[in-house]
Parts: sequence; structure tokens; C-alpha cells
Amino acid sequence: MAEPRKKNIAVIGTGPAALMAASVVAAHGHHVTVFEKNKGPGRKLLIAGGSGLNISNSLPLAEFVAQYTGDGIDWQRLLLQFSPSAWLAFIHALSSRNEQPSAAREPGASVRTALETFEGTSGRYFVREMKASGLLRAWLTDLEGKGVEFHYGHELKDFEKADQERITLYFTGGQAVTVDAAVLALGGASWLAENETLRWPQMFASKRIAVTPFAAANCGYEVAWKKEFIAEAANSPIKNAVFTSSAGSKKGDILITEYGLEGTPVYSCGRCEICYIDLKSDLSVAQIEQKLAAVRGNLSPLRRAKKALNLSPAALAMLYHHAPAGGLLTNLQLAELLKIFPVSLLRPRPLSEAISCSGGVALGCVTADFELIIFPGVFAVGEMLDWSAPTGG
Repeated sequence: MAEPRKKNIAVIGTGPAALMAASVVAAHGHHVTVFEKNKGPGRKLLIAGGSGLNISNSLPLAEFVAQYTGDGIDWQRLLLQFSPSAWLAFIHALSSRNEQPSAAREPGASVRTALETFEGTSGRYFVREMKASGLLRAWLTDLEGKGVEFHYGHELKDFEKADQERITLYFTGGQAVTVDAAVLALGGASWLAENETLRWPQMFASKRIAVTPFAAANCGYEVAWKKEFIAEAANSPIKNAVFTSSAGSKKGDILITEYGLEGTPVYSCGRCEICYIDLKSDLSVAQIEQKLAAVRGNLSPLRRAKKALNLSPAALAMLYHHAPAGGLLTNLQLAELLKIFPVSLLRPRPLSEAISCSGGVALGCVTADFELIIFPGVFAVGEMLDWSAPTGG
């Protein structure tokens, strides 16, 4: 029996979705060529890893699945096929596959450091070196070892059916490539470079493929802070806080910024409304009141809190500058306020600052395997699809 013909597959983009598609297809023995519009790979991945590369989190799978939004996608099925633990195992395997045996190493050659991950106090996973460059380098090396070819400076301009089975891709400079199938990972509208404009939505619209307008997701929110508060608390964290809105509650670290709030709880549950922060999540109202009452001396509730509760400087500044009128008169009032401190979120930060975005190719335009319904053989993956998930990784 003749062996199945190896197919020529094009992957457009070098973000995580593109690289994973290349890894899976190459592992099945097909020839993969990756095209990237920039001069180098993984621009957004490198930006995301600039101050700590959050790659996943430790939520139980059922809770992890519940974080995803995107009508018509069976997230349970997909994440059972490739779970967060499988993703971590993939990263660890990358490092071991790319470590050179000592016997084969050239004299004086540097030793490749294994990729390690760790779980932070927030339940999120990070790569040990806290940046993306090592992961990206190991991933590219692994793909090149599998025969994957990379071409940079190739921006996709158009695509069409070459015949009943193949796809022709057109790139800047007039180049055309015909392949058996193409995986498009063209990215969303977050973290665009200065003066950069996404061109693919117009291309898709011309083909009558519905594209939902992009909107910021996983982003900070603006708050009308007093300037005195900013002078004391800007860039300070509130650890282990619980943030609550109409979208639900999330525990984690919240960062005070000059314009408002950042942090996983805000990314998950932020809404333009009055939200609430539990500034002392490890104690109940009764326990807080008891600790305040135990402080000796004729002190105000706020001074008692400073002595008895080990509040962060940011939390104390928030109480001092932004407590509602009459909220600090008694120990009980202060205890209740610490558990449900109101903060009015005015607006999300601009899309250009968002960690990710919603919007993109309408999910009704793709099959359960993300193949474009009206263009068989062309798949769309990653942030260019209309879904979002504040999960980390």
C-alpha cells in the first residue's frame, strides 16, 4: 500500500497559535512553510513576555473552560484534546528536545538552559526566566529540526482557490505560493505597533467573511483617582484582593496605576460600573471588627486599622483618600468597608494597550475545526477569531 502523500501546508504568522499549528502539522509528517510579515518572529509573544510570561493557570479544567467566551465553540472538547497540563508538558519537552548531549557539544559551546515553569501565588504559571525569548528560541529550533521553513517580510495580501483541492496565497511583492492547505494566524488588534493597521479584516470582508469589530479584552480600567492618592499609591499592589462586579468575583493581586486599575481580577471581571474590592480577604467582618476593638487607646478606626490589620500602603491610601463619606466613623463601618470597598470603573484602556481582544472572524464562519466554511482548506486560528479568555496563556 502506498504511503499517504505528504502535503504542503502554509502557516501565516509566528505567534503562539501559528507556531503550535506548525508543530502539529509537522509532527504528522507534512511539509510546513511559515510566512511572517515582520522581519522576525513572535513580536507579540516577545512583548507579552517583557515583564513576566504568564503561560497558563492552575484552575481545574471545568473552571478553566468556563473562562472562555465564543459562541458555538465546544471549548470542553478542545481543551480535553489539549489541556493546560499538556501545554506545560509541551514546553518542557521543547527544552529537552533542544538540549545538546554533552558528547556532541563542541568544545567551548554554551550549554542550553532547560525551560522551566513555575506556579505563582496567584495560581498562574510562568516560565522561570520570566520572559519569552527562551521559549521562542527553543520552539523555533524545534520546528527547524522538523524541516519547517521560515520566510520573513511576507505579508499576506490575498488568497483564493487554485483548484478544487489547493489554495494560492498572494504576498507583498507579487509572490504567489500554491499549497494544499493554509492556516491563517494573522493576529488581532491588541499590541499593534505604532502606525500599524490590520489589513486582513478588509480582505476578509471583500470575501464576504463576517468580521466582528475588535474590542479590548484583558485590559486595565480607568478610575478618577485623586491626585493625592496617586502620589502615595501609584504602581503599588493590593495583594490577595477579591474584585467583584456584575461579571462575577476574582481573587488575586490588583495594581494601582496613575489612570486606574490593572491585574488579573480586573481583567477577568472589570466592567464600566461601580465594582467592589475586598481589601482584607483573609478576614471576615466580625474578625476585622474584633481586631480593631482590641487596639488600646483612644484612636480613630483608621489608625486602629493601621496598627492591627497589616494593610498594604495602597489599601491604607485608598481608605484615607477614597472612603465614602461617613464610612470610617465606627469600627463596624470600617470593617464592612474593607470587605466591599466601592470603586467606579469609568472606561477600559485603549485597544492598543489591551493584553488581548475580542472581535475578529465571526465564529459562524468557521467549522468546529476552524476551517473557513466558504474556503475549504483555509483555517483561521488564534486572536483573529472572535473569542476571548482571561485565563493566562
